[in-house]
Amino acid sequence: MIHVEVSAAVYPTEDPEKVSGAILKLFSGIEIERIASEAEKSESGDAGSLPSFYLSGEGGFDLLFTLHGLIRRESIIDSMRNKAFNKGLSSDGLSVNFLLNKQAAFVGVPSVPAEKEPIGSIEVSVRADSPEEMERLFEWLLPLTEDGKPVVEVGMDYVERD
Repeated sequence: MIHVEVSAAVYPTEDPEKVSGAILKLFSGIEIERIASEAEKSESGDAGSLPSFYLSGEGGFDLLFTLHGLIRRESIIDSMRNKAFNKGLSSDGLSVNFLLNKQAAFVGVPSVPAEKEPIGSIEVSVRADSPEEMERLFEWLLPLTEDGKPVVEVGMDYVERD
């Protein structure tokens, strides 16, 4: 079974509705909740450099459906595979962690930041029950391509679900 967790820090200079909207444009159907930051819990620290709070949500494989379509619309399958999935895959093959740019997400474009962003990124963690299941997820979300086009597209039913 695939489990997806998405979170983003919200800084004092950011509009929480815009950060929430950015997450929803990439992961439609996700239920987002507000989680207190350490600064908010202690009510101390430099308000400008610490997150005010976090927005977080989780779910199953279906959360990745919108991202799947956007990656194809933007023709960035290879880029996403190389920048995010290959670098973020755990050594046991059971999880992958990657970042997505908040500003690009706000306009519905998945984009992996080149480096750490001052206002943070959308953090995505995907876990699978087996390396084979993670491999099937890769084949569905980021298939091998030729001239930027998928060689073979597999359906959602190819990946194990509840």
